[in-house]
Amino acid sequence: MQDLKQQSPLGIYLEHCRKGELAYQVSREDGRPVFYPRVIAPGSGSADLEWRVSQGFGTVYATTVVYSKDAPPHNVALIELDEGFRMMSRVEDVDPLAVGIGMRVKVRMHPGDDQQPPYPVFAPVAPAAAPPAPAAAPQAQARRAPFVATKSARTGGLKRGSVAIVGVAESDLGQVAPHTSPVDLMAQATRRALDDCGLRLADVDGLFAATTQVRMATLALKEYLGIEPRYADNTQIGGSSFMSHVAHAQAAIEHGLCEVALIAYGSTQRTVSRAAASPREHNPYESPYRPFLPASAYALAASRHMHEFGTTREQLAEVAVAARQWALKNPAAWEKEPLTIEQALSSRMVSYPFTVRDCCLVTDGGGAIILTSAERARALKKKPVYVLGVGEALSHHSISNMEDLTVTAAARSGPQAFAMAGVRPWDVRAVELYDAFTINTILFLEDLGYCPKGEGGRFVAGGAIAPGGRLAVNTNGGGLSYCHPGMYGLMLLIEAARQVRGECGERQIPGCDLALAHGNGGVLSSQCTVILGSENTL
Repeated sequence: MQDLKQQSPLGIYLEHCRKGELAYQVSREDGRPVFYPRVIAPGSGSADLEWRVSQGFGTVYATTVVYSKDAPPHNVALIELDEGFRMMSRVEDVDPLAVGIGMRVKVRMHPGDDQQPPYPVFAPVAPAAAPPAPAAAPQAQARRAPFVATKSARTGGLKRGSVAIVGVAESDLGQVAPHTSPVDLMAQATRRALDDCGLRLADVDGLFAATTQVRMATLALKEYLGIEPRYADNTQIGGSSFMSHVAHAQAAIEHGLCEVALIAYGSTQRTVSRAAASPREHNPYESPYRPFLPASAYALAASRHMHEFGTTREQLAEVAVAARQWALKNPAAWEKEPLTIEQALSSRMVSYPFTVRDCCLVTDGGGAIILTSAERARALKKKPVYVLGVGEALSHHSISNMEDLTVTAAARSGPQAFAMAGVRPWDVRAVELYDAFTINTILFLEDLGYCPKGEGGRFVAGGAIAPGGRLAVNTNGGGLSYCHPGMYGLMLLIEAARQVRGECGERQIPGCDLALAHGNGGVLSSQCTVILGSENTL
């Protein structure tokens, strides 16, 4: 370290083989703050570390402005340092709305306070401080490649159609009675799902659950229900957990570890408050900049998509309006009033470019689904809905470590699921996507192969995904207008199964033999895809 003390006091960082998540610490040497950024490369498989030097210059990669009731709007940005790593920060000495992607900035230390040690922020610099010529980015070419459904080792061992969803149900939705617990809602949905398929609680020998409000959800639900499962899985990767549970339940059933699998979820986030229901981990590399999470993380992705591809706020609003039109056909939906593009655009700003209408609902609720083998399913009460394909992919934890904000891991989970199912995107009649924010729908339509990368905004325009459009998307009204009890993925599976069964009333898609349910967890962090089909698809 001795030789490095002569370098820029704001410039020393540790790189772990390739670009990854920024970490840093601040100490004092000779009365000056010294900035030690560190880059962690998840999944690199290497322990080799090297010291390198950053001069503290960078370029704004993505930006949002956070609006709150008790403070002036403030900027949150992702900064691409010239040496090749990215960090969350803010740009000072300029109006927050004037911070633009491509702006050149230079680091300086914010002094911090009693609660927060000094941390790096940025300020604009003269245009003369140009960035070095970037090396070609291989992923930029790959992301524009046409959709290819290739075989995946992750799902290759599972058998297409070997298991089926036989029971589905929601718990009470919206705002539940006081003193109701998340496990109460899981149990309520479980009873309804068992009634839906004609099985008994004693038949359940596989238990899958996840929720933010109960640390060991399967143990709590097992105790509540009074059952003795032979197999249990508490996988928690956010809102896509339940699609992952479907794949894990299929493997367990195929290998004889259980015969009847229950997947359940419950949340009282509206009753107890979103913050109490899903407390955020303190992230020392992001928290000082006060992003309003998760909205600001998704807003950063939206800003980047708008910059690269010309996506507009009006196109984002099209997603919200389409979801509302579907919700008006769903008696169980929370939102009951029509919504126009103009209303969506003029609504209260949350984190630019998102208004409140670009953001999902905050409701209580839960659900349950029952799976069993294809053979047993045919003897039960309702038409079996077969699991034809599954795919799962993880990409990052914090938004500052997402390699390309315009490409999600759905570009990997989707091809896995389509390859296993032996179908292509446009074969699917009902597409249920995790629409926590309007940009999600656009990103997932691109990454799942419904339109080329960058064309999602134009694809959804003109009511294309609304009732009567060219593609039926989020037919229950989605997380934007139907319900969103914190982790929404299980509700997508319920709607997809009902569409294949033909049980959706006014919103039913005629001849729906194939449906897709795509889950998203974290801040675009985990992506899981499930393709369901009727008897006709086997």
